[in-house]
Formats: sequence, structure tokens, C-alpha cells
Amino acid sequence: MEVVKASPAALSGLRTDDRIVAIDTLAVDSVDSLQRSLDASRIDRAVKVTVLRGTQKLELDVTPVEQAG
Repeated sequence: MEVVKASPAALSGLRTDDRIVAIDTLAVDSVDSLQRSLDASRIDRAVKVTVLRGTQKLELDVTPVEQAG
């Protein structure tokens, strides 16, 4: 997935090549599970996003916002 410039993901430090493996304590293993993990209850609320960047595991704080459209 591409990280959009100036988006909440980009501002939190997420990069295009990062592999998201968890949102808070929920494992993410597909795009579908990522979308389910980011349900409406998490909009405008900080979540812990665990990513793999190469061999390094990182935790980033991201506050998802509702997308227009």
C-alpha cells in the first residue's frame, strides 16, 4: 500500500514499504483484516500500529480519520 503524503499514517512515520502486522492487539494478515481492525470505533482515536520495517519491529501511534467520499 502507498502512504499518502501528509496523511495521518505519513505524519506518524509509516512508510510505503512497512508491513503492518497489528493494530492495537489485533493481528493483521491481509488487507481485509486491516480494514476490519480500523472500524468506525477507531476513527479520531489514537491506535498503536505495529509494523515490520525490514527486520525491525516498530510501534507507531496513528490517529485514523474518516476518508472523504
